[in-house]
Amino acid sequence: MIKLGSVPFLNVKPLVFPLEERLVQHDFEISYSSPSNLSTLLFDKVVDLGLIPVAELVKRGNYTIVPNISISSYGRVDSVVLLTRTEIKELKTVAVDVRSQSSTALLRIILEVFNKLSPIYIRREANEKFLDDVDGGMLIGNTGLKLRYFPPDGYRVFDLGEIWTNETGLPFVYAVYAVNEGIKLGRNLYTLEMAKSIGLKIVKKIAKIESEKIGLSEEICLRYLTERIRYDLGEKEMNGILTYAKLLSDLEVNRRIPDLQIYSE
Repeated sequence: MIKLGSVPFLNVKPLVFPLEERLVQHDFEISYSSPSNLSTLLFDKVVDLGLIPVAELVKRGNYTIVPNISISSYGRVDSVVLLTRTEIKELKTVAVDVRSQSSTALLRIILEVFNKLSPIYIRREANEKFLDDVDGGMLIGNTGLKLRYFPPDGYRVFDLGEIWTNETGLPFVYAVYAVNEGIKLGRNLYTLEMAKSIGLKIVKKIAKIESEKIGLSEEICLRYLTERIRYDLGEKEMNGILTYAKLLSDLEVNRRIPDLQIYSE
């Protein structure tokens, strides 16, 4: 069996639902974890293949990337949001979701590079005290999606995917399938592509099922999966990853720009 790690978010369901339901034959043993923890599991080789944050990919650089599949957006994403009581330019303290790596780094680029700010970041669990005593907070995943549509009173919502595309003209890639060294996917490489194809064909069914689980309307879930999240990994997405890596290298000493390698047998 090949150990596949994923995240428990709505945006991955078109990729993993067909695997969960055995709509396509595969040799995967699937487990779920937060993005940050999944990165550790892949690095420690507890899992062989992981749908990991792009921040981890550009940090480690020793993985290969499954072709043609990503979790990305071009413009609004709805599930990676910054909630503020003030204008962005006035932010001094910002809570960040502890589950996040790529989105926290994206927030840093938006605040420090695009807006020339130097806020204090406070890593917190995404609970009812998340926004206490800070000027704003960045949340991801299903929690971020809910707050995009139902923010607390007095808060403005800024979409980080939208800001990124407005500034760069590029998609933002949140996650890719990364493969550990020495792992052979065999027929399962094709299986991942087939799962994606099947998942996108039955996306209305997935939206209905998941809407009941996470407490959002079927309409919001379907719009998110069909109009916000993109699942391809082409030239523009690769350019988006490299631009992200370059901007991170400008922020962090000794951060190198990776040589992205596509997986092949």
